[in-house]
Amino acid sequence: MKVAIVDDEQIMTDQLSDFLSIFKNENDVIIETEVYHSGDEFLKDFESKRVFEEKGADFDLLLLDVELPGLNGIETAKKVREHDKNVIIMFITNMAQYAIHGYDVEAIDYVLKPITYDDFALKMNKAMRYIKQNEKQQMVLNTTDDGRVPIMISDIYYIEVVSHYLKFHTKQGVLESRGVMKEIEKTLGEMNFFRCNQSYLVNLAYVKSIRSNEVNVGGDSLSISRNRKNSFMEAFTKYVGGMS
Repeated sequence: MKVAIVDDEQIMTDQLSDFLSIFKNENDVIIETEVYHSGDEFLKDFESKRVFEEKGADFDLLLLDVELPGLNGIETAKKVREHDKNVIIMFITNMAQYAIHGYDVEAIDYVLKPITYDDFALKMNKAMRYIKQNEKQQMVLNTTDDGRVPIMISDIYYIEVVSHYLKFHTKQGVLESRGVMKEIEKTLGEMNFFRCNQSYLVNLAYVKSIRSNEVNVGGDSLSISRNRKNSFMEAFTKYVGGMS
């Protein structure tokens, strides 16, 4: 887990770093920590790595002080959310009334100063649950054109196999990655993806209609093979009925 601490007080960044070290040892997890002393410094480093454009958030968790010199914590979080919807944000503040602004940037919680380790550990356990949930909801593709690209699994319409390549038809367009359909089917099979034929793995959430031997998925018509039709219809019926 990669954590960014953004706070202008050295005492506070030291304390949070110490707490993270204790939490890491108690929970047997690997935590990498980077410290920034202003929102501007954090965003400059974030953008210089081009993480927004290339691979999403460079951090899993952002511990962000509300009262920062220059760009404050709320404004910094809004800048982050313009490019990344998944990084977990938790505010650090000495005034509880600031917490209401967290809804605007989908912050999961806030830690009230002065901080005790017991309270911090409770918040970290909550953050870890969110991070694990995010890991289940997204995947990183090694694409042939753009390198490593993170995508939300819920944004995938269907996956097409062409020779030794997989074409991911998504809300963001078509992404091509080298891979094997059987492997991706194992990964996504429990997330309401089902094959309509040998070449297509379909996200059942985007099935618009089924007519004869064709299924409309995200605006595209895909053929349903004869030997898969019964099982595909059964899977779709269970999905619609909320059984899966």
